[in-house]
Amino acid sequence: MMKRKAKWAVAASLAVGMTAGALLFTPSAMKASEEVVLASVDWVTSQLNPMKNDIANLKAQLAAQQQQIQQLQQQLASKPASPSLPSVVYVAKNNAAVRSGASTSYRVITYKQAGASLQVVGAHLTSQGLWYNVVLSSSLKGWIHSGDVSTSAVSSDSTKHVIATAAVNIRKGATTAYPIIATVPKGTEMVYIQPFTNNKGEKWYNVQLSDGRRGWMAAEFGEVK
Repeated sequence: MMKRKAKWAVAASLAVGMTAGALLFTPSAMKASEEVVLASVDWVTSQLNPMKNDIANLKAQLAAQQQQIQQLQQQLASKPASPSLPSVVYVAKNNAAVRSGASTSYRVITYKQAGASLQVVGAHLTSQGLWYNVVLSSSLKGWIHSGDVSTSAVSSDSTKHVIATAAVNIRKGATTAYPIIATVPKGTEMVYIQPFTNNKGEKWYNVQLSDGRRGWMAAEFGEVK
């Protein structure tokens, strides 16, 4: 009786095992496994695609930066070398303005006449061209445009002067309505710039004082030499 029961138990175990194996290798089980694999592949692809995009963007940025570097190198190669700084320049024309800064927007400190020499201590290149920083005195410096000077000696031109024949007021304009900027005594020598006749028929001289200021004086109080 016991032997017969053992045989039935072995047979049942074999039947269960065969049934489980059949289930694992049925078409539906195989399809589910394939779907799991495909889902895994899709997930990996979804993670890789953004990385590929990032790499492509980085390559594009690197190419753009390399192009900018090449353009800068070309610009530097084509840029003219900085001019050598002369130790002295010579004023090339009369009434050349020396300003407080390297631009015509800065105030005029003084005017220099042709032939004057100026010690150079610096230079600055602007949209208006090259300017030289020059020494005017032990405590004063100014800026003069390179177009107004020469690096070689310039003969001084015959500059005309006005000698005051009496004490005279120097005004901001060519009428007595303008304010007085200075009063010079008889015998004062001033640089003569130009004459002017106003609408009243009065003749005036545009002059430059020794401190560089410019103004107007009635012609009747001066003699041009």
